[in-house]
Amino acid sequence: MSLTNSRDDVDGRREIQQHAQKSRDYNKERERRRKLKRSRVPIGWTYISPAPSRCHSLSHLAMRPAVSVSEVRESDTIKQTILKSTTTSPEEDDRNDDKQPQHECGSLSMQIPNWGSVEPFAQFKLSMNAEKYRMLEYFVFRHFPAVTRSDMSVLSRRSTLPPSNRALQFVRNALNEELHTLALLAVASARMKYVDRTYFAQADLPEQLADAALRLTRAYLAQGRPITQQLITSILFLWAVESYRRNWDGVRIHGNMIMYLTNTFLGGFQTLDLDLRRMLWIADRFQAAATQTPPLIEDRWETDELSHQQRVSATAAVRGQGREVMGGGLTNQQVGESVLFTPKFQGLLDKVLDLCCVIQCHWIGVPEDTTMPDRDWALARAWSIADELIAFKDDSAPSSRGRRSLNDHSRRLQDCVRLALIAWLAFVPASAFYAPTSKDKSAPTVRATIDARPLRNRLGSILQNHLKQAPSEKEQVLLFWVAAVGAVVSELVENQEWFGVKFQSTARKLNIFTWRDFVPVNERFLLLQYLQPGNLSKLSWLLQRAVYAETRDCLSQQDEGDKTSEI
Repeated sequence: MSLTNSRDDVDGRREIQQHAQKSRDYNKERERRRKLKRSRVPIGWTYISPAPSRCHSLSHLAMRPAVSVSEVRESDTIKQTILKSTTTSPEEDDRNDDKQPQHECGSLSMQIPNWGSVEPFAQFKLSMNAEKYRMLEYFVFRHFPAVTRSDMSVLSRRSTLPPSNRALQFVRNALNEELHTLALLAVASARMKYVDRTYFAQADLPEQLADAALRLTRAYLAQGRPITQQLITSILFLWAVESYRRNWDGVRIHGNMIMYLTNTFLGGFQTLDLDLRRMLWIADRFQAAATQTPPLIEDRWETDELSHQQRVSATAAVRGQGREVMGGGLTNQQVGESVLFTPKFQGLLDKVLDLCCVIQCHWIGVPEDTTMPDRDWALARAWSIADELIAFKDDSAPSSRGRRSLNDHSRRLQDCVRLALIAWLAFVPASAFYAPTSKDKSAPTVRATIDARPLRNRLGSILQNHLKQAPSEKEQVLLFWVAAVGAVVSELVENQEWFGVKFQSTARKLNIFTWRDFVPVNERFLLLQYLQPGNLSKLSWLLQRAVYAETRDCLSQQDEGDKTSEI
């Protein structure tokens, strides 16, 4: 669906649609040929008899797995760990570090449970072939650093081992039982598929691994076996799989189960291991920001507020680069006799603007100063303020002596800004300077995602009210920026297009058709071009096509049936 509303470009749109259809057909044919070419590649499931007394042959290991030369050196440590876990005891691991494995590729023997069927995996066992090695390598070098943010010292304090050794310990612990092994392989393959866009010979391999691990988890709990931190880790891996699939209902179910088991049997969140707490805390904040709902874990990352001297230094540093400090348009908003924000929300906005001043210094490359907070402080502070925004409830009295109160429209507008700020802060840990800058294979990939339906519903209700009462210029410019936020942070194409249409419609009303024209609005509120690499190009394209947009929002009638969600 095009983001333009042009009525004079029918032929051009028809040609574009035909070209797009040809491109889609070409991609489908290319994908079909790729699958046909790889259809004979083994996926790692080797048929064996379910009888536990029958020994599995190593004949499938006769051929050396096809591993590239660049991966051999990196995978030596993981191979040794897997082989030791299947042949030696933990006490022997330290004594046999220098010994070479007897085979190039080991076999992981999993005991088939006799308490029930786990179809379709009851007649199979996992062989450590090249594909499994690739998943475990990915977990150690890419997945684990990203989900624990081991590149940040604020998340690595009290850690006595480097990230790779801690990740190897996770692998070693998971190899002790089939449930944990399947969960680890499921989360690694799911991130490879949905984040790094890696193809598997079996397209639904991550889902099948997750389904098998889920069945084993249910059987584990039904048998009344001990609740351990390793079980919590495996459920967290299943949580992550649902998060990569954007199944937020599944994420909430797994999260509630983890919190129940942790609080009931393990003594609470603080009793978990440090790395497990990191993974669980970051996953919880990720889903809270994505769904814009309160997090499950109440523990917050408390940080010191910016001092007056630090605020003055950061402001002077930004202006020394010839820039204006972003966020000035969010302070002291007042239209006529009514105010847009309550004093309580304005106080929270002041904290956001202090943080944004430091973030802007890092984004534009201000030389580091001893008085300037580092990126660890900014990252932790972003999470802390996001928690406050998510949990914010304005319980101020409707009216008070000597102070103007908000009307219903202003309250909706304030809530719309709150949701937009949550979305903006969710992308700070993955934005420029705060994401790992190394292009090395081992650099963790940090991503953010937002389910922008609450923001869309709130903005839609406000725009619907504008059909009855024309908005002020200040309010129109503010909502213009909110629509831009939604257009660049929304993950679903449907929401991207909806925000894009609103953004273009308002851009035409304000006669803003180029990025240079949009820069004052962008700097007046919060900068958007640094959140993701493609934001500048996307917004520039939308502005160029805004000349074809309708001055009156012709799609506003479609919003009449939308239900607004009260956050």
